[in-house]
Amino acid sequence: MIEWRAALRTTRLEVDISVIICTYNRAESLRRTLQTCCDLVITAGVTWELLVVDNNSTDATKQVCNEFTGKLPLRYLFESRQGKSFALNQGVVVATGDLLSFTDDDVDLAPNYLDELWQAAIKYPAVSVFGGKILPRWENPPPRWMSDNAKLLLSGVTVHFDRGDVEHVLADGKSVFYGANMAIRKIIFEKGFRYREDLGLDGSRRIGAEDVEFMRAILTAGYKALYMPKAIVHHRNSRKRMAERYVREWFIGYGMSEVRCGAVNRSHCWFGAPRHAWKTVVLNGAKYLATRWTCPSRVWLPAEIKMATTWGEITEMRRQAILKNRENTKL
Repeated sequence: MIEWRAALRTTRLEVDISVIICTYNRAESLRRTLQTCCDLVITAGVTWELLVVDNNSTDATKQVCNEFTGKLPLRYLFESRQGKSFALNQGVVVATGDLLSFTDDDVDLAPNYLDELWQAAIKYPAVSVFGGKILPRWENPPPRWMSDNAKLLLSGVTVHFDRGDVEHVLADGKSVFYGANMAIRKIIFEKGFRYREDLGLDGSRRIGAEDVEFMRAILTAGYKALYMPKAIVHHRNSRKRMAERYVREWFIGYGMSEVRCGAVNRSHCWFGAPRHAWKTVVLNGAKYLATRWTCPSRVWLPAEIKMATTWGEITEMRRQAILKNRENTKL
């Protein structure tokens, strides 16, 4: 087990690594994650802190954090503004580590997880972002259509990130780490980078992409990112995630985030959204209905994903159009 108590006896206010976990109404899941943090092993003399940012939870989140007093170098923070990016940015401001490691409240950390990231940060001073594997851990046996597509089509839904067993620098901004396993040097944040607060889960809609958009901004600015295959976390996939309804909701949120990031063409609009978008929803919806129960998932699942993603794009474009009309009316 990691010897962090000696670090707390020093007079240093700063630590080497800050681990940041944002959470919202997942007290029991958080407890499991914190328990795996107790088993972390790291090189002697390396100091760390664990920041749990409670994003306005109404359950027993704070009590769970209190259970780990004396077991972990844990600091409990409360962020009342609903939205994961608000919580992430508060953690960034409070963190004192040279390396900020981000993970989630529904993962199990491998014992060597933190040490792998730290050793990479020491070995590669020219690299600013580090990340590793995220492997699914099924709480119940998944349906065949999900397990067959977990690594590719449904990698975002199952939070499955695996780029092989060879350490390498990411070549472009299209291949980015997921927020459940990503570490960033604090100097990046000192240069003004922050998570976009119009992205990220907010307790109502499943609009994510705050981690992807943030990392794309870093890579676009010229910073390097290194994939570390031995830095592993396991993402727990509950029964809820294995339902088609959850998949559709996830991709609707993804479509909405794409609009907010300016990645969608808005030409030739009809009822607030491009005509081709309406056509895409209808055609893919028809294909899904015609093949769902008669064809393998490689046929109907892409259609369902495209239908849901495009519907999310339409929903967000119409929302923005309504808001704009309201503003123009006030003027």
